[in-house]
Amino acid sequence: MNSALCIKEQQSNIEIQEAYKELISITIGVKMIGQVDDKSFVKSFEKIFSDKVILLEQAAGLVSKWQEEVYNAAWYPFKFVGTGDGMKAFYEIVDDEDEKLKNLSEEFGEDVKNSVKIALKELNEFNPSGRYAVPTLWNFAHGREATLKEGIKWMINE
Repeated sequence: MNSALCIKEQQSNIEIQEAYKELISITIGVKMIGQVDDKSFVKSFEKIFSDKVILLEQAAGLVSKWQEEVYNAAWYPFKFVGTGDGMKAFYEIVDDEDEKLKNLSEEFGEDVKNSVKIALKELNEFNPSGRYAVPTLWNFAHGREATLKEGIKWMINE
């Protein structure tokens, strides 16, 4: 009976390790910071087009257009906001009153606008010296940059 329990424990440990490896491969990966997420665009176009091919083509075209806008250094839809007492410290946020963002929201909805805002915010945070996407190790489960420890675990498992 003791041997049977030991074998069962060993099998369980192997299953846990395999599940952990799978979880790591799903949750940790490379993300292109500053890239516009196309999911909200596709969802918005589902309300307009019934043909899946046309829908995807139109969504891809709009994503591409807005990716170019995000990379355009001449467009700076940010504003400075004070941190409180005496307004001695400031930080930048995406300006919801920016004309292009307002028009995008009116035409395609808040989710589409938020996809563009996220890309802008990421570029401003991760690559402020240039307006182009940069790869980074990302923890998709927690929606943040992966820690060094998570990255090393990911590399070992890969």
